[in-house]
Amino acid sequence: MPTIRPWDAAPLRRAYAGLDSAGLAQEWLRHNPAYRRDHVATMTMGKVDAETWRAFARRWGLRFPCRS
Repeated sequence: MPTIRPWDAAPLRRAYAGLDSAGLAQEWLRHNPAYRRDHVATMTMGKVDAETWRAFARRWGLRFPCRS
């Protein structure tokens, strides 16, 4: 019998149906425990400089194409 993965559930498909690929990636990353721990650790460092944010973004494959 095949295993049903949680992301195959109809309610989840409906909940995320309106998201584009970037939105879906952001939503799944937001639920990643390792990402959440890393984000909390970064935020609790005090004043975070630009290089620290760039390193955080590189670790998680984040890009901010709309930033000026």
